[in-house]
Amino acid sequence: MKTKSTLGLGLLGIACVMTLSQCKKSSVTDPEETGKKETLATANGTMGTLSLLFDGAASLGSANVWKNINIEGTGTVTTINDETGTLCWKFLKPSGSHRTEGHGAKNYQAADGDEIYIGWTSKLYMPSSLKTDAVFQWKSYPTGTTANHPIMLRTKNGNLELQYFDINHVASVPWSVTLSTGTWEKFVLRMKLSYSASTGYIELWHNGTKQTFSNGNQRYYCRTMDADYCDPKWGVYGGDASQATNIVKGIRIGTSYADVAQ
Repeated sequence: MKTKSTLGLGLLGIACVMTLSQCKKSSVTDPEETGKKETLATANGTMGTLSLLFDGAASLGSANVWKNINIEGTGTVTTINDETGTLCWKFLKPSGSHRTEGHGAKNYQAADGDEIYIGWTSKLYMPSSLKTDAVFQWKSYPTGTTANHPIMLRTKNGNLELQYFDINHVASVPWSVTLSTGTWEKFVLRMKLSYSASTGYIELWHNGTKQTFSNGNQRYYCRTMDADYCDPKWGVYGGDASQATNIVKGIRIGTSYADVAQ
């Protein structure tokens, strides 16, 4: 017959084995969850959850990235390797042509109320004085309505300008920087999507640094939705007088800075 002391030691041993077993089990990652979410540092140093909404990598192929290819003239959308061997999109708009753009994102649609980050890296080849209508657009559909393209990035007078169009299609320039050609530049655009100019806003990182807008703040409140929905577009629009090339890589849309930063 077991004494109380022996019985107590036996129960303690079982409890220890169970505890160790539970600890061991909890340290094993569920293979079905691997890669779904990952905690990473955001731009301001806080922690965020990696949750990519759209991947526009050229290696995925045009049919898996773009909703449409928009060309007016004899432009081409092809792919090219960068100096590291990464496949990039190459948007070539020849002189005399008006538009060469990739209209994305395939199988993804942002909606009113969403907060999203759009990231990409690009390199422009064009005369520094060339005025274009856009090398990036946040474009509304159906087209031709009110703001039409609330947010656009364009070149003018040797500068790269971020344009905002209000509900009356009146343009303003909340941010600009000297245009660099033949150089990789990194962009992250954060948007709170709203049809209200008092609710919607944008934030911008250029080459990893958060930018200050013309209002003196790092957040610019504006109308970020128009018509039924809006889509991103990359390439070259306008600048008919000269040939222009926009090479783009690392296109991503996510819910945190860490999702899309290069």
